[in-house]
Amino acid sequence: MKHFAKGSKRLLSVLLSSAMVVSSCGSVSAGAAGKKEANFARALQYSIYFYDGNMCGTEVQENNRYSWRGDCHTYDAQVAMNSTATNLSADFLTKYKDVLDPDGDGYIDVAGGFHDAGDHVKFGMPENYSAATLGWGYYEFRDAYEKTGQNDHIETILRYFNDYLMKCTFLDSNGDVIAHCYQVGDGDIDHAYWNAPELDEMDRPAYFLTADKPQTDYVASAAASLAINYLNFKDTDPEYAQKSLDYATALYKFAETHDKELSDNGDGPKSYYNSSKWEDDYCWASAWMYKITGDHHYLEQIFPYYDYYAAPCYVYCWNDVWGGVQCVLGEITSEQYPNFIDEYKEAAGKSPYEEMNCWGSVEEALNKYMTGGVGTITPAGYFWLNTWGSARYNAAAQMMALVYDKYNNNGKPGKYSEWAKGQMEYLLGDNPMNRAYEVGYDETAAKFPHHRAASGLTKCEDTDEQKHVLYGALVGGPDAQDKHNDITADWIYNEVTIDYNAAFVGACAGLYDYYGTDAMEITPDFPPEDKNSGNEGGNDFWVDAYAVDDIQTSGAGVTKLAIQMRTNSITPKTDLSMRYYFSIAELKDKANISLVQGQELYDQASVEAAPADGVISGPYQFDASYDPDIYYVEVKWDGYKIANSNKKYQFTVGFYYGDTWDPTNDWSYQGITKCKDTYQDGSETRTDYICVYSNGELVGGIEPNGNKPAVTTTPSETTTGTTTTTTTVTTTNSATSTEKATETTVSTEETTTMTSETTETTATKQTSEAASGSSDAAGSILYGDANLDGRIDITDAVLLNKIVAGSVSANTQQRLNGDCNGDGALDSGDGILLLQFLVHIIQSIGPSAK
Repeated sequence: MKHFAKGSKRLLSVLLSSAMVVSSCGSVSAGAAGKKEANFARALQYSIYFYDGNMCGTEVQENNRYSWRGDCHTYDAQVAMNSTATNLSADFLTKYKDVLDPDGDGYIDVAGGFHDAGDHVKFGMPENYSAATLGWGYYEFRDAYEKTGQNDHIETILRYFNDYLMKCTFLDSNGDVIAHCYQVGDGDIDHAYWNAPELDEMDRPAYFLTADKPQTDYVASAAASLAINYLNFKDTDPEYAQKSLDYATALYKFAETHDKELSDNGDGPKSYYNSSKWEDDYCWASAWMYKITGDHHYLEQIFPYYDYYAAPCYVYCWNDVWGGVQCVLGEITSEQYPNFIDEYKEAAGKSPYEEMNCWGSVEEALNKYMTGGVGTITPAGYFWLNTWGSARYNAAAQMMALVYDKYNNNGKPGKYSEWAKGQMEYLLGDNPMNRAYEVGYDETAAKFPHHRAASGLTKCEDTDEQKHVLYGALVGGPDAQDKHNDITADWIYNEVTIDYNAAFVGACAGLYDYYGTDAMEITPDFPPEDKNSGNEGGNDFWVDAYAVDDIQTSGAGVTKLAIQMRTNSITPKTDLSMRYYFSIAELKDKANISLVQGQELYDQASVEAAPADGVISGPYQFDASYDPDIYYVEVKWDGYKIANSNKKYQFTVGFYYGDTWDPTNDWSYQGITKCKDTYQDGSETRTDYICVYSNGELVGGIEPNGNKPAVTTTPSETTTGTTTTTTTVTTTNSATSTEKATETTVSTEETTTMTSETTETTATKQTSEAASGSSDAAGSILYGDANLDGRIDITDAVLLNKIVAGSVSANTQQRLNGDCNGDGALDSGDGILLLQFLVHIIQSIGPSAK
């Protein structure tokens, strides 16, 4: 359920003034709010979940905590060994075939890792930075993760990152690096699509560095992450930790012994991630390797490339880790080797009298962040560096401040931690927009991250509510004037990426470590059930549709239909079809069935995702022994993952001359949303009378004879005593060939009630009654649920306004649900009540509302 900030009068006035209110739902009026008490435990808990949303590969389902994410880009495990699918030469592929393809299946396996952002490329520099920064935060503030019970989750994410880095590092029999895959996917290709990763089928070339093109920044940053991983697991899983260190050592050796050079930005990342230097990454890896081994050689490797003065000039990020280098070297000089700076001065030819101190460099950087010496300070006091991801830079500065106090203030919060606390409180909602920039944090949080998998939308420009909540994602954040634009299409203000969240997670942990109280609690039984995916993804398939009647004065005509196929399954199918059932009982001459045609009007899949192609055929007779007048047309998408692709298909069924066409007796027409034309995108609602098939087997909907996929439920206890269900689909026949199907419908009246924190419904059962299969009899009434998706939100208000205005027809159930004041009529008063309910002006709707 989407909540709106209480007292949002500006939003309400906009909603009440127009039927097309959806464009306003992302705009929360800026206004002063009382100081919000931040919950650093919840912020930390949620922040890790963003990475579940971006997990990639063949092991997503077994490692992921979201029911709406499944295995994706599994073909990354089968990269063809040629110079088209990779940037490797034919000679190299032949020479090192056994190294690149150890299992001999003829492919290179680089599956795993994390998508970069809302897109699905695995870019090397942000991947390595994110893995290292998440690991660094866990290393510094491990107690916070353990006290809040988040250690298991963060360790799953860290393993998934670093397992991928090890898989992408190809060693020969001597343990030397032969190749390292630093990118999978092409940004130009990838950005042409907007759909869930489970549905992707685009080409995803793999890019490798080798001795001929060593690309020091990639290999060194990967080594740093694996070195940190060793430190995080050495006491709990020493075997795994040693494996991480072995790979880190091999990668570092490769970086050290080959020519130092910047990565070829044109060979993979292009302008998406334009790395500008390698020296910081090399020093970053060297510092961690020394921290582990105490081998002075690693410090000596730093001397020629160390830029002591760089950290205060920018903020720790994927393209500049000098701030992190100074922190780690500060730890080394404080705890392991105090002579580092003196030796560096001598090696670099510096004056022995020049004052240099690693922690002093960090402190100088922090003072600049706090005063606007780097970046600027917004009118509300927010440290802003860049419009692109301002929140990520802010969070990284916070993390540096918290690490500084850990080593320079006896592990207690000082002025820098106090500053970080204020900045985090801003990010969590104490700001002029009254908006939390962590998705899902509370009811004020940003709701429209620029993220394909979570959105479930046809395109990013769609202003509809997103299908899933991307909990914990840190959106790009505000601009230098404290303004923010919360819409899916805005890839500046609302971009979410793995590098944005990386330091944010560590900052949340550090703040809980310093300021955590018993009042700061995590959310139990998290994440909540996702209503759009069901338990473990579910296996329900259905069609969202609306119909347009086009009947001629002669009585002939057609039914125009716009449909989208849906599912709550996270396992895509490529053999789906849908069938629209109709009756020819009205035909004066049954031989005129030959006049009936199914004709395609528009196939979005073939336009945008060729060679995908919806093919319409028929009509076919359903079951002559049951009813000889029932036929159907069928649309198939062989080889294409049509369900949840958000690709619409429009077609007609009928004829324009020769007999009479009456859609009202058609099985698939019953209860369908009626519209005046085929330009009513977003008006589609679920119908169970247009059926879905997988390889010819019914997997969704109800056939004319009552056949439907049966659901077998297996209750299982959860920690809260509630039950979940596992569903299995089998086709059952609930009617004989000589009788029409009947089913019992329980009519239930519900009063919808909203508290300040939650939305809940209370139901009172009424008398059960039998209804014929073609009846439009009402089922359970959920007041306000105009689109029949089981929830009450802004999309219901939009649809209800369209119904009241007459631009969209409503079925019986929609009219019952839309009667928010319970007076038996559907009018503008119902729309006003629903809007008041959504913005918390009233707390309940329905005839029993109080």
